[in-house]
Amino acid sequence: MVRTFNFLAPSLHPNTLLDLSFSEPKIGPSAPPSEAIVKHLPIKYGTHQPVGEIRRMVQVGDNQVVVADNKSQVSTIELQPFDADAETASPPLVTSQESVKGKGIWAGLVPVENGTVSARSSGLLTYYPFSSSSSSSSSRTVPSPLACLASSPLAPTSFALGGKEVDVSIYDLERTFASALGDTDAEMKDGNGKRKKNAIEPGQIWQAKNVPNNSLALRQPVYHLALTYLPSSPNLLVSGTKMGTVRRFDTRQRKPVSDWKVAKEGGVGCVAPGVEHELFFSDRSNLLGAIDLRTGKVLYTYSALTSTPHHLLPLPTTSAAGTRRIGLSTIASDASFRIHTSSTPPDVEDSHKNWGEGEGMKKGDVVGMVGGVGVGEVLWRGWGEREVIVEKKEKKPRAKGEEGDDEEDSDEDEEEVWEGMEEFEDKGEEESDEELSDEEDEDEEDEEVDKPKTKKAKKA
Repeated sequence: MVRTFNFLAPSLHPNTLLDLSFSEPKIGPSAPPSEAIVKHLPIKYGTHQPVGEIRRMVQVGDNQVVVADNKSQVSTIELQPFDADAETASPPLVTSQESVKGKGIWAGLVPVENGTVSARSSGLLTYYPFSSSSSSSSSRTVPSPLACLASSPLAPTSFALGGKEVDVSIYDLERTFASALGDTDAEMKDGNGKRKKNAIEPGQIWQAKNVPNNSLALRQPVYHLALTYLPSSPNLLVSGTKMGTVRRFDTRQRKPVSDWKVAKEGGVGCVAPGVEHELFFSDRSNLLGAIDLRTGKVLYTYSALTSTPHHLLPLPTTSAAGTRRIGLSTIASDASFRIHTSSTPPDVEDSHKNWGEGEGMKKGDVVGMVGGVGVGEVLWRGWGEREVIVEKKEKKPRAKGEEGDDEEDSDEDEEEVWEGMEEFEDKGEEESDEELSDEEDEDEEDEEVDKPKTKKAKKA
């Protein structure tokens, strides 16, 4: 029995989920990659519409997930309990489904208290409650375009969002989706029907300020591509910006606490908190790394990546400081799912020293990969165990004398080759001998003809 890492991932095909099970990866320079077992789970939808290609997915229970697909549908899916020994997994079942009427693409899907909240890039927010008494969803619009949405289990009654010229803001769940929103939305617009600038939205309880002007005294643009809460406190948020910076916020003040330049090109597209003081990030090219949240210094990066990570999922761990661990999984633009090693940040005393100097621990590695995964979000399903059977190729037993026969056959082939060469040489020798003998006979005849002539001449 070996320990396994189990995941639930989207598929490239509609109405399908993937159950991924990796044997526990080994860490080391010559360690073999982890083998994966992939199970395709077709979704049973019953009276509902078929689920499309999954773009967003969140877990709301032990065996329940909510997914948003490319058909503008939000579906609640019931999963069967995980069983690593089962040869065929039971198919998931759609228990509820709603269609979202809005333009744009999905900006996020997050769990909140007693439900989930989705966001479209057009600024449409929708709340989907779990309770049967209030099964209908509630929707409203906020400033757009939106690019990211986040929530924290430490503050389940609120959520945060951001986008292009939409600075990071926190909204209260109940006040945002209150029933009487028509009049309040009208108050937010001016005489031309446009939203007022710097106006407080209904349900908005906090909004960040922009960073100071640059060296030319010009205003810096606001464009947040990714957003996440830090697990240590509901007051701490981190965003990735189009300008390639990681921006840290504390909701006890409006100005950003820090703004670190880390991306090479395209902006910071993904951020995800790891262990304490650790933050994973990726840009829009192929840069994937981790920074120290105390100093903003890049601890290490992952080399040899040829694709752009679109989703980062940190893995639970119990490693000590400075040790290698299996700490991150990603889904990239090449439709591949990867498991990476990571290094726990150093202690406070060592935080300003050169990370991993002389230890060969500066860069992370890829220890497991599987292709054919949809470009969406992946969920962690915990550890498990399975029996690994190593198949050995058995050689067919040979009868006695077979090896000798093979040797004899090869010897005969070689002899035939050499015999052919000898025959060719012999033919040449025979022809030359015949020619020589013919010449000798002709010489003898000439001599015989000359001899009587000489005798007659003597008599004369």
